[in-house]
Amino acid sequence: MNFNSNNRMHLMILGAGPFQASGIKKAVEMGYEVTTVDYLPDSIGNQLSHHYVNLSTTDFENVFSAAQRAGIKGICTFSSDVAIPTVGYVCDRLGLPGLSFNAARIMSSKHTFRNFQHSEGLNHPIFFSAHSLDELKINLQTIKPPCILKPVDASGSRGISKIASLEHEELIKAFSYAKRHSRSGMVCIEESLEGIEIGGDGFLIDGRFSFVAITQKHMNGFVVTGHSLPTNISQLDQGRVVEELETACAKLNYKNGSLNFDVMVSPKKVVILEMSARNGGNGIPLVINQDTGVDLEVLTIRSAMGVKVSLPESAMNGKFPTVGHCAGSYVFGSTIGGTLTSIATLNELLETVPEVTHYHLFHKSGDKISPFEHNGNLLGYAVFHFDIGKYSDTIQRLK
Repeated sequence: MNFNSNNRMHLMILGAGPFQASGIKKAVEMGYEVTTVDYLPDSIGNQLSHHYVNLSTTDFENVFSAAQRAGIKGICTFSSDVAIPTVGYVCDRLGLPGLSFNAARIMSSKHTFRNFQHSEGLNHPIFFSAHSLDELKINLQTIKPPCILKPVDASGSRGISKIASLEHEELIKAFSYAKRHSRSGMVCIEESLEGIEIGGDGFLIDGRFSFVAITQKHMNGFVVTGHSLPTNISQLDQGRVVEELETACAKLNYKNGSLNFDVMVSPKKVVILEMSARNGGNGIPLVINQDTGVDLEVLTIRSAMGVKVSLPESAMNGKFPTVGHCAGSYVFGSTIGGTLTSIATLNELLETVPEVTHYHLFHKSGDKISPFEHNGNLLGYAVFHFDIGKYSDTIQRLK
């Protein structure tokens, strides 16, 4: 691989799959020389970048070596939790703009993040983690059902389940399911929280949100089926969410860049379920851009390259974005596995749902697919505008 190490505008992007493709395309259009890193040579983003490195995005040392050889001036990822620690590692080693490895390491592990929340006095569920069932059983007396079991190092709702009791068979099934999806073999068990679960993306400048969009999160169990704006919580509760997120970022010393988050909001407390220094998946940046005119992928690219980022005042109404109209996404998959025989084209979809503005398919007829048990098995997603109160009606027509 030959790099132009004299290029002062060389950006490395970790991951080259469908969720990274949009950001890669924008970085090229913005005039940056772009190197993508992905372990799959045929990933769509590799066809859009100038250079491609065949590596796992979790391979700290080899990605660092490639970044050093390329003489990059910035590094980032889009919609990829597993790549975040490597971004932090390279930023630290090369002195690049962005998050630290320590902050990346804490945010990317559910177990480490819960320990961080506990030690820093942030709101958190009762929890503990274990590598084995024996280790799990020792600590069962510290938690009451219903409980959530999840792998500490997986994303996209992989391996998550809820159990109503701690009966032996139910516990074994949930623990085994989570452990199968954990790269480290560690499982986190935590109390199930009551409240409204919201999601969203924001952008930090000097430790404060210069922009934040809190979405209504639509789910089927733990599988995310979409996001929509405006959110379903009050401005007062949005302020509580922002305060908790900014406090956590301050304690992590994460001051500048993108932040994706999932938060549980109740009258008693606001609890950060997860947060990550990246843009969200499942069409969140497109929904936000369509609703507010703010392109968070562009902000991520500029920030990674050390370019001063600013937002127009028109993008905000006080602390929160001005809502131009309702925008939403619908993430879809198959209830069963097998061979995909047919799927609607964009033109066919527009005949029924003309409100659709973006339609992304990750599979085609003839592909082998798995049941939509987690968001890693999605078939695609659509982004659309809708009349207030009509999100569900639009979804029914999309189905």
